Parts: sequence; C-alpha cells; structure tokens
Amino acid sequence: MFRKDEYQFSDVDKTIDPEAVDKTDKKKKKRAKRQDDRTLNERIFAYDSKFARFMNALGDVLLIGLLWLVVSIPLITIGASTTAAYYAMAKCVRYNAGRPWKSFWHSFKTNFLQTLPMTILFDLAVVMLAFDLIYLWGNENATNDAIFIVLLLVVFLAVGLSIYLWPLLSRFDKRNLELMKMSFVVAFRFLPVTIGIMAAFLLGLVGIYLMPWTVLVIPGVFMYGFSFPMEWILHKLMPKPEEGSEEAEKWYYQ
Repeated sequence: MFRKDEYQFSDVDKTIDPEAVDKTDKKKKKRAKRQDDRTLNERIFAYDSKFARFMNALGDVLLIGLLWLVVSIPLITIGASTTAAYYAMAKCVRYNAGRPWKSFWHSFKTNFLQTLPMTILFDLAVVMLAFDLIYLWGNENATNDAIFIVLLLVVFLAVGLSIYLWPLLSRFDKRNLELMKMSFVVAFRFLPVTIGIMAAFLLGLVGIYLMPWTVLVIPGVFMYGFSFPMEWILHKLMPKPEEGSEEAEKWYYQ
C-alpha cells in the first residue's frame, strides 16, 4: 500500500511555472505584433493610402514621359507629343481627372494637324542654328563672335517661345500665330520663371548626357515639375469663370 502523502503535491508543484508564463507572454506579443504588421500593411498598401497614391502618380509620370519620348522620335511629331504630354500631366497627375494613356492620345490626335507646321518650322530652325553655331565656334574672329552672340539671343527667344507654346495650345483654342505671339509675351512677362525653366531643362540634358539611362525618367519628371509654374501662369491668363457655369466645372478650374 502506498502512503497517502506520496500523492500529495509539493508547494513547488502548486506554483505557476515562470518559464511557461514567459512563453505565453512571448506568444501573445508575437500575435499582437503580427496583427499590428497586418494593420500597418493594410494602411500602407490600401488603394487609397498615401503610399498607393504616390506610387500611382509616379507610374503616371513615368508613363507620360515614356509616351512623349517614343512619340517624339519622328521629330515632326514632337510638337503634338509635347502638347499631349503636358495635357495628360496636368489633367491626370496634377488634377487627378483622367487616365494618362487615354488623355495623351486624345490630345495628340486633336492637335496633331495644328502643330505640324509649327513643328516643321522649329525643326528647321534648330538644324540651321546648330550648324551656324558650330561653324562660328570653330572660326573665331571679331565678326563671327558678334554673330555668335546674336544667334545665342535668337536661341534664347526660340526656346522661350517653345517653352510656353505647347502648354498654351493644350489649354487655349487659338490659331498658331496668336499662340506664338502669346508665347513671346508670356516669356518676357514671366522672365524669371522662363530663365528658371531653361536652367532646369539644361540640368536635365546634362543628367541624360552623364547617365544615358535617365532618358527614361527625366522627361516625365521634368514635365511634372514644369507643370507647377506653368499652371500658375495659365491660371493668371485664363478668365475667371462665372460660378455654376459650364466652364467653371472643367477640370483645370477644380
């Protein structure tokens, strides 16, 4: 026969095992951490989260830049592609009012014929100015130096005109001659902005020269940054619509 006290638990047996408690707490903490991680991931990667909106906008910026790059390859299409790229960037990325692919092609098809003569004129001017500047650079004398400076001023005027011409076409329904006059006026009216945009454009060219792969990134990023001063200027040029009118409901007034 066994004695009764052989089946009695000791005081140690009656106490809670500290190691078991510690393991339980660790499991609870792990479960809580996994839950927090899931909640954090849901907040970050949710469709309407800031991160998701940023990534969507970045994708749109790069897509518009690539569309501009590919469509501009024939050169005679560069006017229409630049107009379309600005239109899509402003409407879809800045105002979140459309899809970049659809908006780009809509603007391109709408403005192609109007931009064609201006684009051909600019292409010819670029070729002529480039040859003249290269020739004068390699044949230095007092006369050539003076002509070189004059041609640089012509380049400045041509670049200033082209900076504003295509965005103005994307927003206003005007004839080519009116748009060109308007571009010259805007270039000098907002001269500090014009110089700043030219400087940014040159930096972009230097970046592409030093790192050729950035040609896939810089066009879209430049167009996005360019849209900020350009929209500020366009809103100064656009008449203020009447409240409740059809014009006031358009995306660029929102």
